[in-house]
Formats: sequence, C-alpha cells, structure tokens
Amino acid sequence: MPDISIRKAATEDAPVLRDLIREAMESYRKDSGIPEGLLESLKESVESVAYRIEHNNCLCLLSDGTIVGTVTLTMSSNPVRYSFSDYTEEVLSEFGMSGYISRLAVADEARKTGLGVLLMKTVLSEAAKAGASHALLHTAVSNRRMKDFYFSLGFRLLDSEHSRGYERGLFVTDITPSESHI
Repeated sequence: MPDISIRKAATEDAPVLRDLIREAMESYRKDSGIPEGLLESLKESVESVAYRIEHNNCLCLLSDGTIVGTVTLTMSSNPVRYSFSDYTEEVLSEFGMSGYISRLAVADEARKTGLGVLLMKTVLSEAAKAGASHALLHTAVSNRRMKDFYFSLGFRLLDSEHSRGYERGLFVTDITPSESHI
C-alpha cells in the first residue's frame, strides 16, 4: 500500500506540475474529442504554473513521495465572471463566496485508484473552510468519464457554451461551510 499524502504546492513544484498537467490534459483532450491547439493548459509555462501556485490554493497529491496529482482552488466573491448566459448569470448572482476548481490532473498510473476522488474531496473541504457556498468547474460536455466523475461528487451541469471550439460545461455543487468532504 503506497504512502498517500496531500500538501500545498510550492513554487519549486511548478516544473513537475506543468508536466503532469500536460500529460493529463492531453488524455482529456483525446477522450473529449477536442481538436489539437484548443486547450490552454497544454501550452502553459512553468512560470504560469508557479504564478498559480503563489496566488491560489494549489494542492499536490503524493504517492510514496512522488507527485501524482494536482488541483487548484481559486476563491471568488463574484462567481458571475464564470457565466455563459443570462440564465447562468442570474443563477450565479445569487451565490456568495465560491470556489473555482481548475487544473485537476492525475498521473496515468494513478487513475481509477480513488486518488482523484480523494483529491477532489480535499479541495472541496478547502473551499468549505474558506467559506465557499458553492464550487464551480468547467469540463468538456463530450467527456463522459469526467462528467460521471463530477456527477458522483455531487456536481450538476449548470450551463454550457462553445466559445473555445468545443462544448464546455459549467458544473456546480453546493457547499456548506461546516461540511467535511473527507
């Protein structure tokens, strides 16, 4: 049984996280049927990853001391910035502090082991501790595996749009500040 831990990322983790994100996002791109060149995460620099680590809550999942997963939580007092339509804007305008989840990546060899669920439950707990009433994320609507994964964690599809060249869904889940996901 491997030794599993989750910790906050440090800027020196940026090169490893950039490579892990690229690996995971290339699989995500293929599984979603997204044409090459459309995912900004595949072009991300070490410097931009380091910036995200410094300015957000970026977590690392380790297995026997090796980083095998990551996720970023960005807190937002104005989640309307994630709206796609008048409908979404109306719904999001009623939300308080929200957590936006991005750059979820799990190494190929660690997928389907429950580690992604552990990482998501941890980031949802972090959002709850920070006072979030909701958590939001985007994923390709065409990616059945990812949709099912997020649905299993209590997310629901709020809206979708095509501005990035593929149908991208905005998913949301409710969080109570005292809620513990782990």
